[in-house]
Amino acid sequence: MCPGGEWAEIAKGTNAIGTAIFEKKPIQIFAREHFCQPHHFLAGAASPIFDPDGELVGVLDITGDYKAFNPHTLSLVVAAVSAIENQLRLHKTTSKLYVSYKFTNMLLETVSDGIISCDSNGTITQLNSYAAKLIGVDSRFAIGKHVANVIKKPGALLQVLATGVEYKDHETLMEETGKKVNQSVSPLRDDTGRVIGALAILKVFKEKQAGRRAGSLTAKYVFDDIIGESETMLVAKKWARIAAGSPSTVLLTGESGTGKELFAQAIHNGSARKDRPFIAINCAALPDTLIESELFGYEEGSFTGSKKGGQIGKFELANGGTIFLDEIGDIPLYTQVKLLRVIQEKKLSRIGSSGEISVDIRIIAATHKDLKEEVHKGNFRKDLYYRLNVITINIASLRERMDDLPFLVVHFVNKLSVKLGRKNISISDDFTDRLKTYNWPGNIRELENAIERALNMIPDNGILTPDLLLFDSPVPGRSEERVSEVKSLKDIEKDAIIHALNLYKGNILKVSAKLGVGRNTLYRKIKEYDIK
Repeated sequence: MCPGGEWAEIAKGTNAIGTAIFEKKPIQIFAREHFCQPHHFLAGAASPIFDPDGELVGVLDITGDYKAFNPHTLSLVVAAVSAIENQLRLHKTTSKLYVSYKFTNMLLETVSDGIISCDSNGTITQLNSYAAKLIGVDSRFAIGKHVANVIKKPGALLQVLATGVEYKDHETLMEETGKKVNQSVSPLRDDTGRVIGALAILKVFKEKQAGRRAGSLTAKYVFDDIIGESETMLVAKKWARIAAGSPSTVLLTGESGTGKELFAQAIHNGSARKDRPFIAINCAALPDTLIESELFGYEEGSFTGSKKGGQIGKFELANGGTIFLDEIGDIPLYTQVKLLRVIQEKKLSRIGSSGEISVDIRIIAATHKDLKEEVHKGNFRKDLYYRLNVITINIASLRERMDDLPFLVVHFVNKLSVKLGRKNISISDDFTDRLKTYNWPGNIRELENAIERALNMIPDNGILTPDLLLFDSPVPGRSEERVSEVKSLKDIEKDAIIHALNLYKGNILKVSAKLGVGRNTLYRKIKEYDIK
């Protein structure tokens, strides 16, 4: 028994090594079972070793004096051979995987876009050098790290991992390098459909892509930009913050010019979708013939005058983000049907297409109309109204929150002074008092215009005085807006409470909700004004 010794059956007759090779199975040869008499003192246990392709590549043998031989030796040999064969299979698989890895890595490096892949836990598994350049990291450092430790805003990748919904063609600013890119993220699934990772493609933004994004809007306002500490505004902001933390549909109600879009942007920026698109559409500004194509898009040749290649709709542009439908009460009934399907099924069809496109969007709608009354009149679908009326936030008119007017005046004077190049502008108390005597049918928008008009009439270091205010003429049939005819704020508030109590037959819950105040506040006001 030495290196180079031959133990084939043809040379030594029956023996553990040679016979295992011939039989191609584990075998034990004991004492006199050996063919050659000089080997009768031996006992051997051997098992052939096969590679992953089934070829015999060797034998593992344990041979010794039969008097000290253990009956479990053959089992030990078989177990050891099994481990060796497993290692051979692993080595072959690893070799294939390594070749595949090198091939994949080479392909990734030839792609002109940035590629990032991560597993289901958010750990980066692949990152080509172009993606590393866009992010501003070393790819060797990034692979194996959690995406949140490599990218400042990893929301898209993490959301796709969580939801399994594709995220397509969204403009993103890579804060690490200041590069503006178009980002698409797709879920990676196994054979059962389970999400096992995500793949992100980063394309450097090109100006010619801007046309595809026409009508898009980056939400710039946050809750701190909403000015007002009156009771009604505090309630509205409280509900807006609740809405920001929820995926539910939001309906903003209130007169024109009260700041509904400001609230919509703040809700978007306070939500998990803040890094996604925010698309705002004024439904009242679109002709009935165009609103459907604007919202849902169309295929090439769908109608006369359609663009070559078709057009993507605003819902697709908002995919992954928020769409703000302002003046939703003006949408035609036939369009309301398609809108209802988008809300219910998260799917839409372009005009002229038989296929459906899945979208992941959050809808915030706004209107100055009483949608419940519009439903009663037959102008608005009842089922759509209840789909929209999940979280309803009423934005009070300016005349209902005059306590906020001084803060709004200071804000607009500072803002518009910069715009107009005015310096060191002072505000007289009479100026603010005069503003309080007007009922502001145009609300915040009209107030801003009035202040801008006054600022245009004074130089630097000027003082804003009442004579600079030129209010619009009163509506025909109404009395002049004279100070002597203006009710005090307390009288207005008392009348509003009495009217609401009568309207809702003393139901405090409904009255407080309609007036936008808490129930404790309402009880205090009833006692203060001695309302029976």
